[in-house]
Amino acid sequence: MKTSTQQLVNKVIAANGGANATEYKTVRLHTNIGGVVWDIKGHTGALADVEFTGSLTEQKASWKNIFKRGYISTFEPGKVELLDENGGLKGELINPKDSFKGYTVETPWSAEQVIYFSSYATWNYATTPFNFLVPGVEVNQLEDWDEKGEILQRLEVIYPDGFTTHSKRQVFYFDANGLLKRHDYWPVVLGGSSATQIIEDYKDFQGIKTGTKRRIYILNDTDNSYQTDPILVSIDILDVSFE
Repeated sequence: MKTSTQQLVNKVIAANGGANATEYKTVRLHTNIGGVVWDIKGHTGALADVEFTGSLTEQKASWKNIFKRGYISTFEPGKVELLDENGGLKGELINPKDSFKGYTVETPWSAEQVIYFSSYATWNYATTPFNFLVPGVEVNQLEDWDEKGEILQRLEVIYPDGFTTHSKRQVFYFDANGLLKRHDYWPVVLGGSSATQIIEDYKDFQGIKTGTKRRIYILNDTDNSYQTDPILVSIDILDVSFE
């Protein structure tokens, strides 16, 4: 990694809490997730008022109150499960990523596919930028970007094979304070369609800074712009805790 790239990585890690993050093994989010994607996929309201728990040492996570109050899901890259309020198995999907082959934005999803997408996506959002330090992740600094008059520094991140995320290549934009303002990616499970996440309203939770208002829009690859209608996914984080 070039010295200037390493300096920028160090800056954004420090801006988001730096050494504080190494104290914790688990993150918990109370959040409300909406947007038109869930309507298109046939699961309106599936992630309204839900609780997310994610490991900070490996790609494992769970939802509480997904689809219905009392329901619980589990996620790891090779398997997802949905359990009812009594712990009974409602459904499971082995090798969930393979189930999306040939899918487009319009293809409906099963409940288990919703669990897979929402779990890995939220895990990635909750662990950025610290997941840049995972062994095998390649980070390159790109030219600065003028975002409506604000100059943002950019990092291109290439995730290794086997790392569960939206796309191998993603681009992250940071403000002068080192906080993530924008995040471009091309989700394989949505047919490689282009998307950008805009992150606002940073708050401090136990020394870790997290953007609590997130909106995901359609990205226009031809000029790197985005349109704010429709909102593909809205994420409002109500509380965060670390253990």
